[in-house]
Amino acid sequence: MRKCDAALLIIFTALAHPVLAAEDVPSAQTEHLAVGLEIDLLPTVLSAIAGEFGGAANVWVGFDRLRFRAVGGHLAFPSGFLMPAGFNSRELTTAAAIVDYFFFPKFSGPWIGTGFEYWWNTVGSPAGSDKATWNSAVYTLGGGFVWKFWGNVYLNPWLAGHLLLSRPEVALYGTTWKPAPLSFEVSLKIGGFVWL
Repeated sequence: MRKCDAALLIIFTALAHPVLAAEDVPSAQTEHLAVGLEIDLLPTVLSAIAGEFGGAANVWVGFDRLRFRAVGGHLAFPSGFLMPAGFNSRELTTAAAIVDYFFFPKFSGPWIGTGFEYWWNTVGSPAGSDKATWNSAVYTLGGGFVWKFWGNVYLNPWLAGHLLLSRPEVALYGTTWKPAPLSFEVSLKIGGFVWL
């Protein structure tokens, strides 16, 4: 090998190494921290069936395999759905703080999550126009699967169990109801996120 060729090879290698390293470092850094948004389809669909407006969304910040979510939603229940006889027009507004753990990197695949929710409940009666209201603290545990179908846009089927930590008895027009201590939910979210 000529000295000129050897010198060019050394210079090229020296120049190429920082460029390759520079390409590797940002992706390693930027694919650890992300912010995202999810829309939950269940409250929208059930509220529409009830002839009311409803919906739920969450914003989240994720680092490595952990995701921290702030959730808010409003749901109007269809007549006779998850309420006993003698009651109607049930509505539920929720706020929650949830922590999720992903089993694989880059916020995809299976995850489990837990946290606390606060529920504002309202229910009516066919016997009159008055409504009963009550609040509940709730512990929640769930999981799902994030499937990315276009870049970082994804579908997220999920299920959760909700344990009511407070559940006062509801009384309206002589009819009483004490909500079950445990309820389950299954739904589908659509979401997306960006790397920071």
